Amino acid sequence: MADIKMVETGDGGGFEIAGNDLVMIGGLQNMPYLAMFGGNPDQSTNGPKLPDQQAFDWWGNNLLYPNSPALQFNSLLEKKLTEVVLNSAGRIQIEQTVKRDLQFMQQFAIIEVSVSLTANDRVNIYIKIQQPNNQQSTELTYIWDATNNELTVEA
Repeated sequence: MADIKMVETGDGGGFEIAGNDLVMIGGLQNMPYLAMFGGNPDQSTNGPKLPDQQAFDWWGNNLLYPNSPALQFNSLLEKKLTEVVLNSAGRIQIEQTVKRDLQFMQQFAIIEVSVSLTANDRVNIYIKIQQPNNQQSTELTYIWDATNNELTVEA
């Protein structure tokens, strides 16, 4: 599976460019990022949508799944990170929210999630993606700085 490589730019995702070309990737690296941070944290796909009003959830919901609310993405993590207290109970809530956002991927991959608090204002989210019948796995680390409401990604 080939895709354009997405990177966190500090103000939302962007595409990585090398020279005059977009960088391509061959895997599922973009999916967790889009699932956890790809929507509008103040909106939800849950509940009725009025046909004459714009929904401010993920832009692809109306484009790809207009008549299938069960398939629509509803990123919950970004909002949870701004609401929860960063303590042991909050860590568990964050980990459960990450797993809920990535649940759709379990149809085609084994997903492992681990969340740790590395400072009073810092959350590390570790995700391992293993595709069946594939010896290689993808490991991603997302770091949330709660003081600055800022995300960084380690490859």
